[in-house]
Amino acid sequence: MMWYFVRNMPVKLYRRHSRKCLEDLAGLRLPARAVRNYMDCECPIWAYGRTETQQVPRQSVGTTDLKTARAKLAAVLKHDQAEAVHGPKLEDCIEKYLTARKNEITESSRDSYAIMFGHLRKFVGANGVVHIRELTVDLCEEFKSAGLAGMKDSSIKHYTGRFRKFLSDAFRRGWLLEDLAAKVLPHHCEDEAAEPFTEDEVKRILEQANKPAIKRIGYTKYPETFRLLLELMLETGMRVSDAIEFDPGALQKGQYLWIYRFTPKKQRKNRTKKTIEAYISDRLKTAIDNAQWFTPARPFRYPTSRRMRTYGNEVYKIMLAIGKRCGVPDCRPHRLRDTFATRKLLAGVPLEDVSRLLGHSSIRTTETYYAKWTSARTRLLEERVFKTL
Repeated sequence: MMWYFVRNMPVKLYRRHSRKCLEDLAGLRLPARAVRNYMDCECPIWAYGRTETQQVPRQSVGTTDLKTARAKLAAVLKHDQAEAVHGPKLEDCIEKYLTARKNEITESSRDSYAIMFGHLRKFVGANGVVHIRELTVDLCEEFKSAGLAGMKDSSIKHYTGRFRKFLSDAFRRGWLLEDLAAKVLPHHCEDEAAEPFTEDEVKRILEQANKPAIKRIGYTKYPETFRLLLELMLETGMRVSDAIEFDPGALQKGQYLWIYRFTPKKQRKNRTKKTIEAYISDRLKTAIDNAQWFTPARPFRYPTSRRMRTYGNEVYKIMLAIGKRCGVPDCRPHRLRDTFATRKLLAGVPLEDVSRLLGHSSIRTTETYYAKWTSARTRLLEERVFKTL
């Protein structure tokens, strides 16, 4: 039996002798201890004991060769010593963190974490960081500036918040020995006001969307149907993830419009799911009913095994290309939602109703993003009152 000590915590190798081997050893009339410690045979080698950071249960080392077993054990102990000093590997911590929060966060949040961790992996790889305790306050602050470089301020603020949550949980679970989350400052930025499209830009985007693309695959396979997807977002204010899942079979006829009730994809998982309503005109419903659908069940989901985030990215990329062709900068799906909101505000729809149509959790959220147009509504109301005097 071979004993290995790491700071007085032993891990030992031993042979798990077969019945035949035990019979042969019995013929040698060896003491019981010598039989247990006997290694000059070809029986499987096992190990058990304790390292600096963990209990090693009885387990096979996967070999009968003593030299190979020693090398494997030495590698395990070396890795364990590294963990004792530098903590577990950062990659392992990331995987454990995401697994632990799997039932707490929504799919869109998981995608957001995946993007942040992707940038973190790239950054720490360039800086030679492998274990989590190799992270320092300086490195974490540098990640905010260099690792997330090129993003908009609002995106940096968002991903910095995700990063600080991870650091906080790492400290709670003992992966970090100091609370880096408390030392890494949040990224402050002014809330970016929504920027809707002008009426001329909307016209150019829809005209360009109707033109066949060179490659007729995915969303470019049926350009007329893709245009209807953009019109749906423009007419209802739905996010792209909700518009893609649009189910015409769920429409109900109201007195003036078609009513579509749905549960938004973007919701906090620990809150009660809410259903919101979208209102669709006869013209748009008829156009969708008569269009070439991408799949029999959903007009705007083409057959693929990819996740929802991939659909949204496809729409995003196509809209960027459309904007480039028709001269509309920053042509993104979310700006269709902003255009819907500002149109309603400027038409005199009360702010609380616009907030409800957008599915915002609070009217304050709507005020924050559309403050510029709420003041425009005030001037519009003033003008209307003036005309009545």
